[in-house]
Amino acid sequence: MRDNKEYSVAMFDFGGVVAEEGFVEGMKAIAGKYGMDPEAVLDTATDILYESGYICGRVPEAVFWAAFKRRFNLEEVSDEDLRNEVLKRFVLRDWMLELIQRLRDDGFKAVLLTDQTNWVEEVNEETPFYDRFDHVFNSYRLGKCKRDGSIFDDVLKVLQVDPDRIIFVDDKDENIKLAERSGIRGILYVDKDSFLKELCSRLPELEGKMIC
Repeated sequence: MRDNKEYSVAMFDFGGVVAEEGFVEGMKAIAGKYGMDPEAVLDTATDILYESGYICGRVPEAVFWAAFKRRFNLEEVSDEDLRNEVLKRFVLRDWMLELIQRLRDDGFKAVLLTDQTNWVEEVNEETPFYDRFDHVFNSYRLGKCKRDGSIFDDVLKVLQVDPDRIIFVDDKDENIKLAERSGIRGILYVDKDSFLKELCSRLPELEGKMIC
């Protein structure tokens, strides 16, 4: 554990932070392929993801796709074709993984906290990246999502770290606000440049280490 530093843990979301946002872009691609409104497809798919319980591991993936296909009259399309549109868009950001490794080299604990399913595990099987983290928390395995703000308290119990010593990076403002209710310090990810600027303002000791 790092001593005499303001922060000791760096916690990251997966889609939209550590990797490109595969679910969002995948749903938009499905919409374009079948002549549907991208935002309507994304909103409905997100609702199904949570309401079915799939994202929290309560039902298998097939239940999600069955509900999705019924809603959009895509029963003739295979689950495999649809899921591939999502999975191939979860492209890991090499620069982010390198940054996470540099943070660990500097003494930080690195944590992945994601509202994800078995998809993130498949990405890790294809291109291993879990080894960049000291802890991996996935809603699919926890049975709880970020929108249930208590997930942050659960994480804190495992980490045994004061919340104000944790920086949490997420691309959704609502998740940042929920984390901050538990005392965790948040950074909203918008783009690479603004993120690095904000991170280095919080961690001035990184100056000169090819991060800032």
